[in-house]
Amino acid sequence: MKYVLSFVLLAVLCPLGLAQRQVFFPPAEAPPPPPAKKPPKTIAGAEDTDIIPDPGPVMRRNQIRNPPPPTNLAVIHKIKYGGELTYVHADGTKQKFEQWKSFPNDTFNLMKLVNESLADGNNYTCGEDKPLASTEFNPIDIPILYMTGDYDFVLQPAEIENLRKFITQGGTVIFNSARGRDEFSRAVAREMRKVFPQKGFMRVPPDHPIFNSRYRIEGRIPMVFHGQPKSLPAEIYSIDIGTRAAAILVPAGLGAALSGTNDYHVDGKHVKGDTANRLAVNLVAYMLGSTEYGRFLAQDFPIHSIKTRTGDVVRFAAVRYAGSWDLNPALQNSLLASVKENTGIDVDMRPENVTLDSPEIGHYPLLFMTGHYDFQLSQAEAAGLAKYLKRGGMLFASAGAGLKPFDTAFRREILKAVPGAKLMEIPKGHEIFKNGWNPLSTVNYTEPAKRDHPTLDTPKLLGLFIDNRLAVVYSSFDVMSGVNREANTYAKGVVDTDALRLAINVVTYALSH
Repeated sequence: MKYVLSFVLLAVLCPLGLAQRQVFFPPAEAPPPPPAKKPPKTIAGAEDTDIIPDPGPVMRRNQIRNPPPPTNLAVIHKIKYGGELTYVHADGTKQKFEQWKSFPNDTFNLMKLVNESLADGNNYTCGEDKPLASTEFNPIDIPILYMTGDYDFVLQPAEIENLRKFITQGGTVIFNSARGRDEFSRAVAREMRKVFPQKGFMRVPPDHPIFNSRYRIEGRIPMVFHGQPKSLPAEIYSIDIGTRAAAILVPAGLGAALSGTNDYHVDGKHVKGDTANRLAVNLVAYMLGSTEYGRFLAQDFPIHSIKTRTGDVVRFAAVRYAGSWDLNPALQNSLLASVKENTGIDVDMRPENVTLDSPEIGHYPLLFMTGHYDFQLSQAEAAGLAKYLKRGGMLFASAGAGLKPFDTAFRREILKAVPGAKLMEIPKGHEIFKNGWNPLSTVNYTEPAKRDHPTLDTPKLLGLFIDNRLAVVYSSFDVMSGVNREANTYAKGVVDTDALRLAINVVTYALSH
């Protein structure tokens, strides 16, 4: 009995990430063979070994010189975590290995692929492999952390804190299940709940920029699934800050391809060869393109809670629901300050948010709503929204980053609230464009939006009418990021100045109707 209790105490006191333990899945790299012995060096009798090396040719002054090498930029650290593991091979030999290493050359090969694919004049390199527990990483210095493995792990408190700081300050983490082991992916999901208790991994939608930041990856991709060739949809998960994928989990392994071995283990799940390499390049390209947006979101935003005059003034509220409702920090302050500055309308600067099933929504003439993933309204929320709209309230919504999951969900849920109604394009001659605060006939769109809609140059809003009154204004393009002047490289939306003009037109229309 004493021995059983000792084992239990050992298990409690030594978490998986620290204890030496035996595993039953082989390491990615077999033990290297012993080095070959070099033949003995012999010198013939009286042989002169003091040879002076030839200095080589001297460069003439008019000789053409090579251009200077590209700028070296270290952009990624591979992080050390976990402990030393033991695996017993079939012949009885024991192999001890460090849990964090997995495929030792994967980050080096990844940077080589990135340089070949992006060819943007920079030479991207790996920083030194660093321990997660004892290093406070600064995303301004190196914006990407890379963590890979095959086995369960437990993060230490210092590792949890370092990850939280790095991500909230604008950095991004790739978790790559090296050979597609669910054991590793489950540990990532569990441990990241300690880093961000209020957030969880969401599946990245097919139209996410991760799938087209450098190469367009769509539909099914070639995989090796437990030893069998398969064609399956690409599967990536993320924890988001704003619309930025800040922690990215790849559950089907990229390690075999990135190592250059293409050694697909029979008990693993692997993305194959070129597709794995392209997906890995996309991840890095996405992260490099999101660094400025990450730093924007990392700011301490001042929140104003004043009225621009005493007494009753205009105020608005954001819709709070079970989804990604709060994407744009300090959005209400940005918009309300602009409304006051450009129209002279007195406003209450205090940010407000309400649920659709609350009677409080009747106190606001206009509600704002955004998000970037799928969501569902409860029956009480749908009924509350219908009551609000029928009593004269107005809803202004836009899809965060212009992503499809929110667009699909919003169209579905608004019809749940107002059955039989129809979202239709608001005609260009409508007074929301012609007679608003700033008449709008043309607007500019972001580069990602123009890639999909190269000829689009007019405001495109959908409306839902109740008794011939415009009750809902909706944009499948991102408007709120532009209003907030967010540096979101991948947002499919209206550019900042035009987004603000469009939003102020919606506000002044709502107040005058």
